[in-house]
Amino acid sequence: MIINRYIQRSIHLGTLAALLLLVSLSLFFLLVRELDDMGQGSYGAVQMLQYIALSIPGKIVEFMPLAVLLGSILSLGALAGNSEVIAMQASGISLQRMLAAVLQAALLLALVSFLLADLVVPDSETGAGKLKNLSQESTSALQSSEGLWIKDGSRVVHVQALLPNGYARDIEIYQLDLHGKLVSTLHAAHAIPVAEGWELQQVSQSIISSQNVETRHFERLAYEGSLSQELLRVLMIEPRKMSSTSLYAYLKFLDDNRLDSQVEKLIFWKKLFAPVTIVIMCLLAFPFVLGSQRQASGGQRLLTGILLGLAFVVLDRLLTQLGIQLKIEPLLVALLPNLLFLSLTIYLLVKKQSHRVGIGFFASSRHR
Repeated sequence: MIINRYIQRSIHLGTLAALLLLVSLSLFFLLVRELDDMGQGSYGAVQMLQYIALSIPGKIVEFMPLAVLLGSILSLGALAGNSEVIAMQASGISLQRMLAAVLQAALLLALVSFLLADLVVPDSETGAGKLKNLSQESTSALQSSEGLWIKDGSRVVHVQALLPNGYARDIEIYQLDLHGKLVSTLHAAHAIPVAEGWELQQVSQSIISSQNVETRHFERLAYEGSLSQELLRVLMIEPRKMSSTSLYAYLKFLDDNRLDSQVEKLIFWKKLFAPVTIVIMCLLAFPFVLGSQRQASGGQRLLTGILLGLAFVVLDRLLTQLGIQLKIEPLLVALLPNLLFLSLTIYLLVKKQSHRVGIGFFASSRHR
């Protein structure tokens, strides 16, 4: 319907404008901060601009909920201020129908944000970290799209992914003799850091001789290399930068090894509930453009949106810290801020509706 598309277009354009402003400000402060790191190793102006460009998708996902809230309040407020909402109601369009259009706009924004966070941000953020760290560090390592290649004495180590706390996935170790000839290869599914290096798990080792190749299998095997923690940090992936599937696999790895996964579970559930947050932020804007807010200025609406956004961020971080300290179920901690703001949205909508009914009743009584 034309009215639905008109409302959705207003919300999308308002969100885009708010997102451009928020991301631009964040990138400006990032640029100022990165200027201090220029000149370290081979980290120059080109590398700095590449690093900032790779950070853009992550900034978009980070600011999407606040941008949706601000954009929705400003765009819907403009419709209400220009009496377009009244005109829609006068033509027979109910508030429920307008609310459905707002929900449709929110679902599209939530889908875009989720796909960006799950498909683009993991690669872009990891690439940005590799670019900066490898430019600043003078190490015998080579970055590629297939992971990190490291020279460790007479061995060449290939790490596909280094997870938080030094855990690694898909490790290949090539042993060379004094003449640079390959004498053995080793592949491990996982590696856990220990005091003297790594404990490799699910290991397959091939010993190469002039006559044949002998293959051995080990459940666990110690690797005592000289890889520094500073070097390994180059490829380390933070949980918040992982895709949902990679994070789920990492959680399974932690659980299988009976390792603490409280924080990672919380990040996983927050990632899954991020689209729900965007939908709630969009719906929350709707009650604030009805009633007395209809005559509010753009500045007042902007202030309202900023205060609500800050309230959500403070509440979310407070509950996160309490959840980690008190060992509360991560699913509940991740869901609670959304439930509270959804309850606020429903309360305001019901309050506005009952207020409108009361006005209509008194108006009809006075007319009689």
